[in-house]
Amino acid sequence: GHGGTGYYHCMSRIIDDRCTFNRRDKEKFTTYMRNFEEFCGVKILTYSILSNHWHILVKIPERQELSDTELIRRLHIIYGRTYVSQVQTELQKLREEGNDARAEALKQRYTYRMWDLSEFIKALKQSFTMYYNKKHRRRGTLWDQRFKSILVENSTHALSTMAAYIDLNAVRAGLVSDPKDYRWCGYGEAMGGSKVARAGLGMVMEH
Repeated sequence: GHGGTGYYHCMSRIIDDRCTFNRRDKEKFTTYMRNFEEFCGVKILTYSILSNHWHILVKIPERQELSDTELIRRLHIIYGRTYVSQVQTELQKLREEGNDARAEALKQRYTYRMWDLSEFIKALKQSFTMYYNKKHRRRGTLWDQRFKSILVENSTHALSTMAAYIDLNAVRAGLVSDPKDYRWCGYGEAMGGSKVARAGLGMVMEH
């Protein structure tokens, strides 16, 4: 996988010139992004989604121990109820039998995808591709292979410069004159009152 802990600026663009994201696509991308952020236990500081590419500034924390309860809570974010209750039943059964080694192995099938940049981006891109292809009746890969992820220095200056660069994408593209008016970026989302977006930008400032 890509890198360990730290802050990364990730960027990816669509491979096909004819494809662009409409409002609903951008909305859907944001939903997937937030779901996998929570599932993977990463923190998005800010982001911006444009018509044919996106940027995300993300913090990858240290791996941690995950309780059974927290695992089940996170599975509910991305899997159906029936599937999750099967996992929960199996996990409880193993615990009751005192078979902790097998219980941990079961959890490992999901936790390997957490606190990991590659896994977060892979899940996000794959889920969105499936949605997009189905909705726009296309097939095959959606993303250009030249995916970029650059480690950003852990300092207030570096992070706030990068956050500003990302949030000003829509302004540079001529879509809005003030990033607060663009709803598919961290700054616009924060100005719209979103707690999670505000918390992300707060992490940039608290350094």
